Amino acid sequence: MITGRRLGVAIGTGAALAVLLATGMSAAYAHGSRGGESGYGVGEAPVVSLETSPYGPVLVVGGPGVGYVPANPSTGAPATYAYPAGSSLYSPTIDPPAPVGIFGAFYQPGCLTNEVPGTAFGTLSCTGPETDEKADWPALTTPGKAIAGAGVDRHLLGSVYRADLATFQVTYAGRPLYLFSPGANLFDGQKLPETVLPLPPWHTYWFLLSPDGLPATGPAHIETEAPQPGITTAYSSSVLAAEVAPEAPEIPPGGVAVSVYSFSRDSRWRSRCAGACARDFVPVLTDGAPTPGPDVSASELGEIVRHDGSHQVTYDGHPLYLYSQEQPLVGEKGLVTTGSAGNGNGVHAFGGTFSLVSP
Repeated sequence: MITGRRLGVAIGTGAALAVLLATGMSAAYAHGSRGGESGYGVGEAPVVSLETSPYGPVLVVGGPGVGYVPANPSTGAPATYAYPAGSSLYSPTIDPPAPVGIFGAFYQPGCLTNEVPGTAFGTLSCTGPETDEKADWPALTTPGKAIAGAGVDRHLLGSVYRADLATFQVTYAGRPLYLFSPGANLFDGQKLPETVLPLPPWHTYWFLLSPDGLPATGPAHIETEAPQPGITTAYSSSVLAAEVAPEAPEIPPGGVAVSVYSFSRDSRWRSRCAGACARDFVPVLTDGAPTPGPDVSASELGEIVRHDGSHQVTYDGHPLYLYSQEQPLVGEKGLVTTGSAGNGNGVHAFGGTFSLVSP
């Protein structure tokens, strides 16, 4: 179980951001959710509630918490929960949609339990039970129907059977739910990119969820990124980028910029990238009018409504996307970024070509 986590950023040469991840682990728990054990105490199901965040109301753990830790008579430690009430719940862009409101459907996720060595943060799996020491994003598991707290639509709650977990994972509006940092008022998994090595290579971005089941993004911020001396990128002059990871501790105001792309199959004000395409090239979503950074024309920024009701940012009428396999920049001091490599430029897929966007 991950007992503490932070994404730290330090300013380096050329104002580069050095991205660090510190992970605290504990193995002091008697049982998790494998083999039919619920992790909540015998027969208990988790509660999904709401918490106010900078992005509006978002889904969090309710009730007493999840990941039941029994009392330890030898030390006198009382029973508690690995993830207390208020711990935020997240959805990755890599998971395909699950049936809505169905309990126990079989499911093949994108966020898997296989361990991957060689990340900048050691050996990790994308997910596992709530008490799995190597699970980057523990799954919210359940022995039965999850319970809807106030403001949560019980008709959107469901579950899928995870053969790799040997138990059920809670879903909301067809999105499997995951945990990150334990504790209330912590939103440091918001818009976190985990794409390719040396980052955890899950090919995804992570989002908080609003009670309507859509990503709770807040207004998107569109800025520019420029080449850095000595670091290879697909661009030789400034291109557009989107702000990600704004809530990670110690990241300076403005978050981290990641390259954005347009798609040749799109027409102005219309996206033709959905399903598997939108899991590979993730729409840049916004809740509210997108905001421009320096050198970005505010008059060129706009938004369209996608088929699921989410709002996608446009520039000069062209929908914008993030690449799920975006390469982070690596400098002399390790993982650094004032942007990303732009390696999605020129990718031919889904009947078209993805291209970097000039401001």
